[in-house]
Amino acid sequence: MDDFKKKTVLMCAVIAAFIVAFLFYVRFQPEAFLNAETEPVGMDEIEADSTKSYAGRTAGEDIPLIASAAAFEELREGDYVTVSPKSVVRTGVYGRKPWVDARNYSGGRSTSNPEVIDDMSSLLTKGAENYREYCLIELEDSSYILAQLTVPHQKAIAKGDTAVMPVGEKVTSGRASDALEEICGEYHAESTCSLYMVDDEWDYSHNFVLLIVRYAAAAVVFFIVAIPLFMTASKIFKIPL
Repeated sequence: MDDFKKKTVLMCAVIAAFIVAFLFYVRFQPEAFLNAETEPVGMDEIEADSTKSYAGRTAGEDIPLIASAAAFEELREGDYVTVSPKSVVRTGVYGRKPWVDARNYSGGRSTSNPEVIDDMSSLLTKGAENYREYCLIELEDSSYILAQLTVPHQKAIAKGDTAVMPVGEKVTSGRASDALEEICGEYHAESTCSLYMVDDEWDYSHNFVLLIVRYAAAAVVFFIVAIPLFMTASKIFKIPL
């Protein structure tokens, strides 16, 4: 085998390992390992100071529990509730996290961070750590609403552990509405509003640590995948390593 073909085979192995590592990086969120739980918040605390955000906090016993999309639609923007979802559906549409700047300035050059991303290539170039995916959650009456929640909470829903769902705030979907319209139509869900269930204060204060852990874990996955691929390619194509 000539050198060009050898390099092509090895490059394909690198690309395959990189894709696996990137997909892992996008989905892996280590919040669950850093004790993101907070003291339960109740309606008295929320009503006492409406200037703070309580989204993503542990829900107290008196936080209203909604069981249908109809009940969600009756809420006003800024209302706080919790839910007990039966399932979760990923949309492939990502919204920029609140603290991420719309533009980056480096070396005298400016690059944009769009408010909404709906393809993996853009997610790769703009930084998956800067975006959070919109999901559709199925409520008790089998209707669906849009929501943004952490991956650990998505996994809890998949396991049926819905008792851990945090406080959510009804917010507008903004520019994401157009990108979400098609999939929301499939599930008969409203695309203009969503339930925001992320504690931004905790998320922002731990952002650097979470980023380092995600990068390190993705690097480990890359080598776990790449090394066996290299070994297999060397045996099949008789490429000396």
